[in-house]
Amino acid sequence: MQKAVKELKKKVDSLLKCDKVTIINDELPKFDETHYRSRMLEHSRSSKADYVIAIDADELLSANLAKNLRAILPNHDQYDIHYYWYNCAGSIDMMRQDPLYRENYKSFIMPVKHTQSFDIYKETKIHTPRTAPITLPKVATKEYGLVHLQALNKRFYAVKQLRYKHFEYLNWNRDIDFLNNRYDPVVNGLNFMEQPMPKDIVEGICVDPTVFDKVLQIKDYVNYVNYNRVDELITFGQEYL
Repeated sequence: MQKAVKELKKKVDSLLKCDKVTIINDELPKFDETHYRSRMLEHSRSSKADYVIAIDADELLSANLAKNLRAILPNHDQYDIHYYWYNCAGSIDMMRQDPLYRENYKSFIMPVKHTQSFDIYKETKIHTPRTAPITLPKVATKEYGLVHLQALNKRFYAVKQLRYKHFEYLNWNRDIDFLNNRYDPVVNGLNFMEQPMPKDIVEGICVDPTVFDKVLQIKDYVNYVNYNRVDELITFGQEYL
């Protein structure tokens, strides 16, 4: 395991040219998103960081936010800024505009000295809020945002959501109706009602949607869903299984 972590550090450093890379791997018996978000925040706090930017591997700062980040960050000492979530739909140049994504704002930058702990979410194991509570006035902006690549590849997106359903059903004994009511409105039958992405949000960003076919293969989501299949949970994406 240590060898694998060292190799991962080298890979991250080669891609991002970081001054320092810290990989937190507590090898928990079950996935616990809140635990790792808390570890990230508290490690940053103890390291005297001013800000924590909490993004996933399939997320990018919008092009205009990345260009102006140093100038924008000090605003986070006055406000808890909720940025627009630009969710790609099949292409980097198209975004989701189905009902739950039309007004989709979230906070993902934490000013450490104004940020509390993740303890409030300790019973939440998956889909943890991106930030711990921030003790500043909330404001929202669509001028800048986060580009989410999850639905860039529709097959990957559908199978991943089915995997979530089956994982929660098997590991946390969640009720079928509960899971369908939780996931189905978000997935919206894979009808993304796409609209063009603003040019300044994705200018210069190029991502090949087929890269997610490889991720799907590595994660083995299709086999996981088919092996643990519960027909009542397959309310979308049947064609991808």
